[in-house]
Amino acid sequence: MQLDEDPGGHEVTGGLSVRRRPGMWLALLMLMGTLLGGCTGPDPAPEETASALPRYYDISELVAAVAERQRADGTARLSLDGDVTGRSSTLRFTGEGVLRLETRGVSVRFTQTVTQGDAAPQETGLVVLPGEVYLRQPPGPDTVAGKPWVRVDPTSSDPADQQRAVLAATLTDNADPTTNLARYADATLIADAADDQVDGASAVRYTIVVDLARAAVLQPDPALRAQLEQQVRNGLTRITSTLWVDGADRPVRSDVRQELPGIGTLKLTAGYRDWGQPVDIAPPPAALVR
Repeated sequence: MQLDEDPGGHEVTGGLSVRRRPGMWLALLMLMGTLLGGCTGPDPAPEETASALPRYYDISELVAAVAERQRADGTARLSLDGDVTGRSSTLRFTGEGVLRLETRGVSVRFTQTVTQGDAAPQETGLVVLPGEVYLRQPPGPDTVAGKPWVRVDPTSSDPADQQRAVLAATLTDNADPTTNLARYADATLIADAADDQVDGASAVRYTIVVDLARAAVLQPDPALRAQLEQQVRNGLTRITSTLWVDGADRPVRSDVRQELPGIGTLKLTAGYRDWGQPVDIAPPPAALVR
């Protein structure tokens, strides 16, 4: 999904702030999750109706089609590649993972490598299963020798645990593309749907616009509503994004080039592939968990 600059000159960050701190990788992974959704819209232009690929100009139709395909496929692989270029250095990140969609919930296994400047790469991991969340951290003061994994307690009042729980919930919530497609449906417009190619395969490129002020008014969740209202007060009035969907209603790609205030320029490519192929998502060995 590609986020563009608001006409008022404000840069949209999708509702998540990224702060310059050693835990930058947490925010980047959260941001990645938020960028993987988006959509609804106007009548198609006449020249578009001849496309061989299905196109949707209504959010409920698009969500229903994607959700039906996801239920049939059940699994997919995720990829992430990008960088954040600041005034003094560039932070590079790549990630690979898998997801499984079941009636009891979404399971995710994801590994991300982050490199900043000349520093050694840092690799982190996350495993989310229904009722279980595990985080693998790079060596540091918060890790225990021989036990790189920590089981996240979502009920903990510890700030570090709360941040881990938010990270896990964000990634899991957004691993299912229909979540963000539907979340702000009544405040979203499909501005364009055009034929395109992704890795040599035909796809429809959707340009999506979300009216944040309307989304705030319609949002029933108090926490999400407060977040949206804060964005609007800061002058962020809309989000424009891009999502590619193939001829079988599978999301296949999202791109972003975004200014992150106080940090730099984010460039990100994320993708889904291998829908319906077997995946392995299991808890880490108990001996490696603290």
